[in-house]
Amino acid sequence: VTVDFYGGKLNGQTFKDAPTVKKFARKAQLGEVFEFDRTSLESDGVFRSSPRGWYTFGHANFALLFFFGHLWHGGRTIFRDVFTGIGAEVTEQVEFGAFQKLGDKSTKKQGAV
Repeated sequence: VTVDFYGGKLNGQTFKDAPTVKKFARKAQLGEVFEFDRTSLESDGVFRSSPRGWYTFGHANFALLFFFGHLWHGGRTIFRDVFTGIGAEVTEQVEFGAFQKLGDKSTKKQGAV
């Protein structure tokens, strides 16, 4: 088993002995093989985002909530009889949609008893 490096301080080097390969393999799993230049840009190792990034992130999350909210309320409307406990055997006895629109002339009126 060998380990080859492309770029960085160890560019072009190949290690074949087992302890060294094991050391670099363990470090690679944890992301410790990479060293970043912190001095030239005075970086402190913390990833930060710009206002544009937060704006995009917020709107993407809102769009997902909005989308899934539409799916949720659409499903509630389509399967309203199932959620209220009305079984398939009584669908002829129950009419959904009657008396739902107040003030609409096309809505069925309740007759006098």
